[in-house]
Amino acid sequence: MPGGSHGPADIESGAWGEAFVSPTRRTPPRKHFGETLRASKYSHRLTKDEYALVNKRNSTRPPREYCTDAEWEADAWAFEDEDHTRLTDEYCAMHREAALENFDLNMAFFRQLSGKDFLEAMAGVLAKHENLRPLTDLSVWDGVEGIYVMVLDRYKQAYIGQARDIRARIKRHWSGTKQFDRLIFGTKESSVLSIDSFRAMDTTRIFAAKTTRGLDLEERMVKAFPPEFLLNRVPGGDRLMGDRFLPWEIKRRQLLPVDSEADPSGLAST
Repeated sequence: MPGGSHGPADIESGAWGEAFVSPTRRTPPRKHFGETLRASKYSHRLTKDEYALVNKRNSTRPPREYCTDAEWEADAWAFEDEDHTRLTDEYCAMHREAALENFDLNMAFFRQLSGKDFLEAMAGVLAKHENLRPLTDLSVWDGVEGIYVMVLDRYKQAYIGQARDIRARIKRHWSGTKQFDRLIFGTKESSVLSIDSFRAMDTTRIFAAKTTRGLDLEERMVKAFPPEFLLNRVPGGDRLMGDRFLPWEIKRRQLLPVDSEADPSGLAST
């Protein structure tokens, strides 16, 4: 399992402008599943001080042609421009506060999970899907279509995905941060933390299988896996490009209020 987080980052921002971590402290490169994780201004593991860094670009609100006049006007307060492409400082402040609260609730949720039950759930999945094999070198899976399971042992969580190129897809999970306005999917009291919010070193095990039936297999595995151990926010399976998930399709969690006592596990601490 991964060790503790790196130290606090030097975060700078200008009045909710594009927040960034000062390049004066850089995480050195290292090897992980055969890939070189390049030197970066961000840590190779998830930390709260690098979470919910503000990006004012709108990636969730629909364009004008999909909105009624009333809907467009009702959303106007959240944007700096008439085209609704850049979020206001007010919206960013509110959304960041909610995202950080959701972060804490998810960390509290992870802490109360049973490690024994998680390992048993993983063992059950691997026993049922014998084609899933441990992945140690991502380069071997370059251009390979199939199903994959990313395991984050420290958090007692897994993510099930399918891709036409397993190596490229997993590297995309690792390569950046979740878009700021997509951090919460649902409500702050129920939103599952996105797999794309975690960093490369949070992934401690990977299993993969070559198959052209990845969409169907992903959907069945997501439905069968205990939801408390799963980071998937939505059901798997085939969807038309641009299709929106219906409210009842979104995976939710019953996140409890955070205990005021110190976190003994040090999960994603600053």
